This record gives sequence, C-alpha cells and structure tokens, in this order.
Amino acid sequence: MVTVIPEGDEYELLGWSLPGVDKFSASKTFFSSLFPRKEYEMNANLHGGERAFVLSGQYEKLVPMDILPVHLLKAIIVNDIDKMEQLGIYEVIGEDFALCEYACTSKIKVQEILKSGIDVMIKELG
Repeated sequence: MVTVIPEGDEYELLGWSLPGVDKFSASKTFFSSLFPRKEYEMNANLHGGERAFVLSGQYEKLVPMDILPVHLLKAIIVNDIDKMEQLGIYEVIGEDFALCEYACTSKIKVQEILKSGIDVMIKELG
C-alpha cells in the first residue's frame, strides 16, 4: 500500500502555545485528544525541530512485532552490533517503523536510523 500525504511546510506563529483543538496528536498532547472520533487533515509537518529521544512507551504500541524498538534504535545509534542482533534487527525493515516516525514526539528520523543499522549489519555479514 502507498499512502501520500501533503508535505506540510507551512509554519504557525507561536504554535506551541496554542491549545491545539484542530491538531492530531498520538501522545494526547493537545486538547483535540478529547475528541477521538474527529477527522483530521494529516500532513508531514514536524511542528518544530528534533527533540531529545524520550522513552514514552509510544513505539511499543505502534510496532507490529514483539520487540523493543527504542532499545533497538539506541543500539543502532551507538553501533552495538551484538545488542542489535539480540534486539531483532534481522526481523524488521524501515516500513515497520513508519508509523513510529509519524507519531514520534521527539521527531526522530526513525527509518533513517534503522536503515543505517541494517546497512551496518549487511557490511558485517559481507
């Protein structure tokens, strides 16, 4: 399946200070989470830059496999090959983490990190 959404390159002045009645939030950050059946126009806007990698338990709810995605990503970031293998890097591809990247409160480029980890593993095996 292919899903196409708008880029979302428009900016809001003081958008962080608004209550967010018309914004979707997977982490229930905005007041819009009080209206779960409301439909939103989705886009790829980051609404700010990258933030610290926060352990919120959000990825575990979104990944279809029974793995620890945050720990896997952190092992990839520090290039710990043994830990990557133990945490299941051979079982995942970038698309498995696409929803995590969209809903990430930290705005981390999860698929790029995973791709770099898979590239390291291919280089190690080859």
